[in-house]
Amino acid sequence: MIIRGISKGQETQIKATTHGELLVRAITETEIEHASSTGRAFIFQSSNSDIGAGDTRLFIKNTSDDFLILDRLIINPGNVVCRYDIGMGSDITTPTGTAITAVNMNQQFSGTTFGYVAFDDETAVADTTTLLSVTCSTTESLQVPIDGIILGKNHYIQINQETESTSGQVCVIAHFEEDLI
Repeated sequence: MIIRGISKGQETQIKATTHGELLVRAITETEIEHASSTGRAFIFQSSNSDIGAGDTRLFIKNTSDDFLILDRLIINPGNVVCRYDIGMGSDITTPTGTAITAVNMNQQFSGTTFGYVAFDDETAVADTTTLLSVTCSTTESLQVPIDGIILGKNHYIQINQETESTSGQVCVIAHFEEDLI
């Protein structure tokens, strides 16, 4: 059975089964892929540097009205085995350290910004609820799925490097929620 319909302003044929069910083809993409296609996906990356044990390697605070949805954390190894504590909080903070500008995952939107503050080697170390602790060896990067962690307005995540090392780097891949209404 063929049904006539309109697609992008032009008449098209829509196929259906003999029971009247439409035949469709779906293309799926992950949420982070979709966010990147609309300029809402970002990479937050710390430097590869020496920080004190217990300092915050990467601090990200959402100051936008849109949710900041975290996807994954990548830890690049230091010169010793390091433990990292990943925590969330919502206290009033005045972070200090080296400001970081997130990189848009779609260069077509490289000038697009959203509300956030991010710091490398953040030494004020705000209070958090530790969500998890991970240990990274000296030989391989560690990818930690953190999808489902969502930062509302004025909520933050911080990754503390709990072991003294003369190097180490972390990266968070995240996107701002799209208003679908």
